[in-house]
Amino acid sequence: MNEKAIYTQKAPLKMGEGAKLGIFILITLALILVLMIANALPYSGILTIVVLALGAYAIYKYMCAAVFDITYTLYKDKLVFVRKYGKMEWECEVFPFDEAKFSEGSISHRGKSYKFYPDNKLKELLGV
Repeated sequence: MNEKAIYTQKAPLKMGEGAKLGIFILITLALILVLMIANALPYSGILTIVVLALGAYAIYKYMCAAVFDITYTLYKDKLVFVRKYGKMEWECEVFPFDEAKFSEGSISHRGKSYKFYPDNKLKELLGV
């Protein structure tokens, strides 16, 4: 079923190019340092796995906040977050109006809170 979008807005960038590069370098250096320290400790294999898992999570959070483009698409019964990286585009979150609560800077849906940066027209359409 092809629904027609009522309104589409690209989310504002949260940081500039220099900040993106700086954070990526800091995450990488921190991972290298912690892995070097973990290698010298007892149970280094388990610690290495834990550090790699935490590093993967940190990189994922960084990419969600800084690398992916997010577009808000409003339909008559829901708001959809579409993420785009290069030419890849996918629908990530869907917020039906009867289940989600919209506020100035966030959306609450099924016990989770999502950051939300609407422009004035989208605020007006959502009644925020």
